[in-house]
Amino acid sequence: MGAPGAWPGMVTAVRLGCLSDIHGNLPALQAVLAAMPAVDGLVCAGDVVGYYPDVNEVCIMLRQAGAYVIRGNHDAYVIDELVPALNHRAAYRTDWTRERLSPENYAWLSALPVELRFRFGVTDLVVRHASPWDEETYLYPDSPRLAELFLPEGQIHLFGHTHRPLWRKTGLGWVLNPGSVGQPRDYNPAPAFAILDTETRQAALCRATYDVAGYQERLRNLGWDEAAIAILSRERRRQ
Repeated sequence: MGAPGAWPGMVTAVRLGCLSDIHGNLPALQAVLAAMPAVDGLVCAGDVVGYYPDVNEVCIMLRQAGAYVIRGNHDAYVIDELVPALNHRAAYRTDWTRERLSPENYAWLSALPVELRFRFGVTDLVVRHASPWDEETYLYPDSPRLAELFLPEGQIHLFGHTHRPLWRKTGLGWVLNPGSVGQPRDYNPAPAFAILDTETRQAALCRATYDVAGYQERLRNLGWDEAAIAILSRERRRQ
């Protein structure tokens, strides 16, 4: 894939598929990759694992796709770089995931960087999981800390972590959150992703579809946490 900061053969204009928060949900990732239009490369803003069971398959799929991936907080929990809250550890499947990752995938996850930076002609792209400051600060549209980001012209920050899509001008630059592939939390069960054009600095927020009910049934048969199952089909109540 080349060294961080380089995009081999393409330095002026690149169309990127942007992902985040897959959380071990293989059918959601498969659906996103199948629905994605032609792109020059993939970038994932972390949380490859956590919550759901297909941890090795998801790692392998991202590796085979040649995706540029950073680690998220759940990835850091699994490799003991961060410590999850004790009352959430079981629901996160932190220890379960660590025990089931293959040595190759554990080593790959352990080597993921916290940040990647790319330059594409007129555009600088900064990729982090949650915020410029750490891997656990949530930057929702109404978060006070979002106002602290006054980005220079031509700079785009790609974040994940909130599981909610966002494309917003911040200062003279932009913040992009593609939403979550594996566990959307914006009351739309469809897996989320984004397409970023680094020449025009335009982003499209997109959705894919998969058999959510079928996946939920599989999780119940595996004895999965019911809250983690229910959130996959959560929709906003109609008045």
